Amino acid sequence: MRVGFTTKTWATIVAVISIATVAIYLRLSQLGQQILIDDEWHAIHALLHLDYRGIFLSFGQADHSIPLTLLFKWMTETVGLSEWRMRMLPMVFGLATVAMVPYLLKPWLRNHEPYLVALLVAISPILIHFSRYVRPYALTIPLTFLAVIALWRWWHDQNRQWLIVFVPASVLAGWLHPLTLLCSGGALLWFGLVSLKDLLRHRDMAGLMRIVPVGLVTVALSSALVLPPLLADPSSMASKTGVHQIQIETLIWAWELSVGTANWAMASLMLAFAGVGAIVFCKRDAHFAAYWLFLMTLAGVAIVILNPAWVHHALVPVRYLSPFIPLLLGLIAIGFASIMQWLNQFSLRELTHLITATAAGLWIAGLVVSGPLIETYGSVNQFAGAQRYHFDYNFEDNAYVVALENIELPPIYELMADEPGEWWLIEAPWSFASHSTPLVGFQRKHQMPMKIGMMSGLCTEWFPGELPYRATDTRWLFDGFLHLADLPNALSDKNRFVVLNRQSVYENIPLPEPIAGCITQLSMRLGEAWYQDDYRIIYRLPKDF
Repeated sequence: MRVGFTTKTWATIVAVISIATVAIYLRLSQLGQQILIDDEWHAIHALLHLDYRGIFLSFGQADHSIPLTLLFKWMTETVGLSEWRMRMLPMVFGLATVAMVPYLLKPWLRNHEPYLVALLVAISPILIHFSRYVRPYALTIPLTFLAVIALWRWWHDQNRQWLIVFVPASVLAGWLHPLTLLCSGGALLWFGLVSLKDLLRHRDMAGLMRIVPVGLVTVALSSALVLPPLLADPSSMASKTGVHQIQIETLIWAWELSVGTANWAMASLMLAFAGVGAIVFCKRDAHFAAYWLFLMTLAGVAIVILNPAWVHHALVPVRYLSPFIPLLLGLIAIGFASIMQWLNQFSLRELTHLITATAAGLWIAGLVVSGPLIETYGSVNQFAGAQRYHFDYNFEDNAYVVALENIELPPIYELMADEPGEWWLIEAPWSFASHSTPLVGFQRKHQMPMKIGMMSGLCTEWFPGELPYRATDTRWLFDGFLHLADLPNALSDKNRFVVLNRQSVYENIPLPEPIAGCITQLSMRLGEAWYQDDYRIIYRLPKDF
């Protein structure tokens, strides 16, 4: 008897492979050349100046994630630290989220909705960014989402396996980023209140007897990890609260970041889908919907009360509330599917699948085209992690673009880009904070591959955004950086232009003082400059120079 796949089975296989391919491509494209920037340096700066105990007992003035920094410290002292090793966990968890979210929401989804949820997660610009970024968000999103649903499933399904999932997931997420405890702690509070209601109405202690031990264990384990740095270095957290306030514009802006487009028409359509999805979701399981609403309200109110630093910039509250993004995408998927189901009742039955697939294709294509993905990853871009691409998806009015990219590309870069063969730029010095460097905007125009040249070892011992220099150092295996002190031998298999910036293009952002000494030292090593003006000195180093 011949057994084969049905059309439905083949369609499912094609859908799964297609979604997985899209997710992997968007998260891995050019990642090997993506330069560490902005908050990714918090962990490196911490491990450079602190021992293991110091890392464990402080969140730092710049908020390094304690467990990740401990891991990076260990790597530095054993196998060596590289961009890929730092990005390994965010990438793995980011990809896992694509499959995990529809799986966890499956009891509340219908028909093809799980695949649509997976696709929305796969193409979500903010989730793609988190997967490619050396910060804890790609880890805390699936862990917290898993913890919240696991506790619900344990309570209602009477399955202890879900409890085994909840405790470590919530504790680890809280250690990675303490604000996630607002979600897992809120979930415990919800069932505590449910149990208290049973006690007051029916004198039933069973619920409290179940939830209190779980809460005590979770609180004890979380406290063992989070309280020591809070008590040892209270100023690190105190200095970041009561600073800024959420504004009306912040909420609009946060919606655009969450749904992946700054186009008002598309963002409004996504809002409509989410609204319909929320209504349908409530009809399917009102208690589960109320559970999520309670958690979102609790977390949102807590953030408003705390008034963290930079919270008026939408990316900050989006980061803090990021565990709710998968649910939002789920509501949007439900809303779209429900609207199509209603519309299809007016069409021929045999055309319903074709109409739905066509509408979904047009919608997803419009979402991608109106969003930031093409501009961020569609050309040579080693600064895809820079704030420019995630601060505001409206790139015309983006504060980074307006403030930093008003500098015309110096003509000399066009001359270098026109040189026969492939030439690499080595730019020095640089600022690891993307709001202080023109390199992000420059590369968008000249499209040449780059590496960052570090001054340490040549004219200074160390500078923020750089790695200490040792001639035979095996601790640092970063591909996006090289020390000027290693020239001309470094990268000698490639054609290189070494651009030593002697003056900042921004009047209010000066270059570091040691640059003057670097000019002298580098000229002694590389000989006469190929080009120089008031702003930069450039050395031309062909292969094997």
